[in-house]
Amino acid sequence: MPPRYGYGQPSYRISFGGPLTPGIKIILIINVAVFLLELVIRNVGGDGALEAVFDWMALDPRDVFTKLQVWQLVTYMFLHSPYDVLHLAFNMLILWMLGGDVERLWGTRRFVRYYLITGVGAGIANCAFLQPQTIGASGAIFGVIIAFAMLFPTRTILLMLVFPVTARQLAVILVAIELLQLGAFSADGVARIAHLGGALTGYLMIKGVWDPRQLWYELRWKMRRRRFRTIEKNDRGDDDRFYPYH
Repeated sequence: MPPRYGYGQPSYRISFGGPLTPGIKIILIINVAVFLLELVIRNVGGDGALEAVFDWMALDPRDVFTKLQVWQLVTYMFLHSPYDVLHLAFNMLILWMLGGDVERLWGTRRFVRYYLITGVGAGIANCAFLQPQTIGASGAIFGVIIAFAMLFPTRTILLMLVFPVTARQLAVILVAIELLQLGAFSADGVARIAHLGGALTGYLMIKGVWDPRQLWYELRWKMRRRRFRTIEKNDRGDDDRFYPYH
């Protein structure tokens, strides 16, 4: 009888995301609840009532700039098309499949903060390019994809459940598709700018290029260094430029 566990032999595990983590569970519940509320509003008040809600909560750069409805940068990511349940289902499926490991590594608070900031970053990109009214969590989902790819770059994922690619390759493929579709100016109703904005925001956050706390720490260090920096004259009267900045 062969041994149950073979040392030195590679092991493989197929997973669709594992158990729901607390942060992802909260995000899922909110998105599904809002989607059901949209269906109720549509059935009770008709399409006009639903459009009135979208005019208030969906992301419209004109309203953000002229009416200062800045809350739309957050609320839009919890709205999904009531005419296409796959819009919601696909976003939440990717969130569950890839976000669980990220949250388990970072913790719930950091993961939820990251999710919201990438969603806002996607919205800001949409506003910067004056895109049409936008709804959906796809921008934040692209942020999750980037986080997974950067934290677990060699993790194997079955693209379209058939083609094995690494997480890094998946992220590159998806971003390349968005860029190509953007360059083709295809009017398919997909918020390509928001997807790229969420991906870029996530990349910058993980790289530490944009982190308010990190910027504050660096600024405080420079201020302290400047305060305690001492310039002494050596025997030749030259500035000692290499005095340690402790």
